[in-house]
Amino acid sequence: MKDVVFGEMRKKGLSYKKKETFEIYEYDFDVEVEVECEISDIQRNAYVGYKEKHLSYETEILRSIYNYYIDIYDVVEKIMPIPEEYHKDNVKEDMCDLFDFAVLFFGKNGHFGWICTCGWDDDGIAFLLSEEKVRILTPNQLRNYRKIDDPVFGEMIYNEVWERSEKKLLYGKEKLVTIAACDYADGITDVHRACYKEYQANEAKYLEEIPRVLLEYYLANFDEIKEYWRVPRAYAKKNIAQENIMELIDFDCLYFMYDGTFAWLCECAWDEEDAGVAFVMGDGKVRVELQTDVL
Repeated sequence: MKDVVFGEMRKKGLSYKKKETFEIYEYDFDVEVEVECEISDIQRNAYVGYKEKHLSYETEILRSIYNYYIDIYDVVEKIMPIPEEYHKDNVKEDMCDLFDFAVLFFGKNGHFGWICTCGWDDDGIAFLLSEEKVRILTPNQLRNYRKIDDPVFGEMIYNEVWERSEKKLLYGKEKLVTIAACDYADGITDVHRACYKEYQANEAKYLEEIPRVLLEYYLANFDEIKEYWRVPRAYAKKNIAQENIMELIDFDCLYFMYDGTFAWLCECAWDEEDAGVAFVMGDGKVRVELQTDVL
């Protein structure tokens, strides 16, 4: 079909698509323009608006990806070799070499943004452009964009669960983590809210308890751990202590389940299967489980 604004489009699945070349950061990108469902005036206006404001969007994208990259640098470093100019202490805001533009997406509700490929995530990364500030999302979040402003959790975005990012200082390291509540029925429930309030009220106690229970877990399972992890000397059974045990843990997500269970989901150095451990909390107590036994 030929749209009055988008031009020649082809129907593919539930969307209309076309190929188009955009000049971005002085490079030409052959990308796909995707319009969800039947094309509407709200999407036509967004397309025209993007072209009129594309230079300001490009500036905001670089600013947002720089801040995001610094926040997740420790994760990126584990996944891909990083060129010297993109090491944490060297990187500048001009980071356009680290990602490529692939799809300019226009959702049926008026949200729109770029889906890009990047070296540290096989699924890519997305930039939502239709709000006051550029927001970094997953491609799935952009395609299925839903947002709520919960009275307890605050602003949350849907990505199979309701979630948001938050910087937390955990055991001397500032970490960008996810706060997530599993989706049940129509969204976040009073059970989720009560659990989050309980965690917030007792966070210091839980964080004080986690090293103790982790050390107990580590020592109890040490023989099994050393079978598939070459244990560094500092973490040998005679050397490990509460003072260094948390060096083996990387916090990822504070997860609230609809049944009242909540847990810190973490990666651990000895887990080659990426199952990770969960610190399950409640009533001021903490226990250690495998994530696969909790989720």
